[in-house]
Amino acid sequence: MSTIKVAEALLLRKQLEAKVKQLEQLKLAGENGVYKEEVSRRSISDNVDEIIAKVPRVSIASITAAYDHYANALRKIDGRIQEANWTNTIESDYQPYTEKTEE
Repeated sequence: MSTIKVAEALLLRKQLEAKVKQLEQLKLAGENGVYKEEVSRRSISDNVDEIIAKVPRVSIASITAAYDHYANALRKIDGRIQEANWTNTIESDYQPYTEKTEE
């Protein structure tokens, strides 16, 4: 496990969220979505048929594996950020606003 700054972890979380969102659409589409196989057959002559097939370039299993990988990494980095949030303190000059009354 490597050590990174909280700012880097926040950026990584944002990148992982985007990747998970991107892959989620493909995962939800499933076999009947973007990568559906279609086959058509057309007779050219008595003994010759033309067959046209669209074959998926990516398997649903690989999309699911990538989605699971990035979603798991996102959960882990988010947990570390939350842990840092609750265990670290910072100095602040902030003072709550109080209305001053004239006397």
